[in-house]
Amino acid sequence: MDFIMYFINNILSEAVFLVGLVVLIGMLLQKKSVDKIVSGTIKTMVGFLLITTGAQSLGVSLLPLQPLLSEVFNLNVDVPPLEEAQAQSFADIGTEMALIFAIGFLIHILFARITPFKYVHLSAHVSFFYSGLIAALLIFNTNLSLVSVVAIGSIMLALYLTITCAYINPLMKNIKGGEGFTLGHSSSSGLWIAAQLGKLVGDKENDLEKIKIPSSLSFLKEMTVALTVVMTLMFLIVSLLSGPAMVREQISDGQDIVSFSIINGLTFGLWITVIITGVRMLLSEIIPAFHGIADKLIPNAKPGLDVPLLFPNHPTSVIVGFLTSLTAGFIGMAFLGFINYPVAVFPALIPTFFTGAATAIFGNSTGGVKGALLGSFINGLILIFGQAFLLPQVGTYEPVMRILSETDYALYGPLLGYLIQFIAG
Repeated sequence: MDFIMYFINNILSEAVFLVGLVVLIGMLLQKKSVDKIVSGTIKTMVGFLLITTGAQSLGVSLLPLQPLLSEVFNLNVDVPPLEEAQAQSFADIGTEMALIFAIGFLIHILFARITPFKYVHLSAHVSFFYSGLIAALLIFNTNLSLVSVVAIGSIMLALYLTITCAYINPLMKNIKGGEGFTLGHSSSSGLWIAAQLGKLVGDKENDLEKIKIPSSLSFLKEMTVALTVVMTLMFLIVSLLSGPAMVREQISDGQDIVSFSIINGLTFGLWITVIITGVRMLLSEIIPAFHGIADKLIPNAKPGLDVPLLFPNHPTSVIVGFLTSLTAGFIGMAFLGFINYPVAVFPALIPTFFTGAATAIFGNSTGGVKGALLGSFINGLILIFGQAFLLPQVGTYEPVMRILSETDYALYGPLLGYLIQFIAG
């Protein structure tokens, strides 16, 4: 049992091993030469690590904004560092979470083999944390035994992985750079809503990415440059509003706010560049290799990959979506404060960036500028209100959900929790 738990927690939960294994199997089934198998597998894993490390570091680079924004809005919401939050959260649900993650993924693969839903969800970090949400909802809202929690939770996870890949897949035909894969990401509900809203209110010909800007500002069409400039300005404005003294004494280790803002903006641009490099490496290898699996093991299968793969082709949507979702989050937070809602919530910056960017991309694909703005705004409201409804239901998993609750956690989580409570009586 100890070896099984070690394998699940240290091997299966590392998405890079899962992706590398998929490429290795795919190339073996295609009978590629040894040199191509070794080269393709390593390049895929390195590319994947560039994306995941870049995405994680990008999220971490946003964290200094959290106390600054708390100061601006005079809020006192205790959000621990992610490592500390994980340690607190996994203490009571770790075993169930790990077993749901492993068994649920195997059932998901079985679904892909025997049902019409031929998708393989390869974003293991999404599966891992979503299995934690399912485990927390079952453990803290029922009196089920460990075996029952794992059995029910594994089926729930498998259904989630399969169905979300399935309903996002038809939308990918409208997304530049989305050829050959679907998305395996916990923003799926927000993406679907944004795409439908775009159809209702917008015109996809009025493409956000094609908006004309003065030639003197043409450098903003380059994603790294644009995001560096935007984030530098954002850090500077929030630092000014928080007070230079507060920033020097509590946040920047004595660094003045101008230097602090520039360094953080450049750091953000660095990690965006790392992600873009990883996207190019990964896509050049994984899509061809996956054809081997599709041809031999799971006919017509399609991989479900992570959302940052879309970012390089949609720089304006990424910026607009993040800022719009963040604005919606603050509006929702103010409303909850106004009605004296008993749970204090704050826009979680990591999910706000990734889901806001992604929902703007999908809203823009069907409704242009209006679709991008409305889709990412609604996404921000879902994130803040969903978090408020979810936190009372997840027990000791609350610290992780305060940091990582993306759209599917915020929308499906409370609904699933209420359903479980109703059934449990």
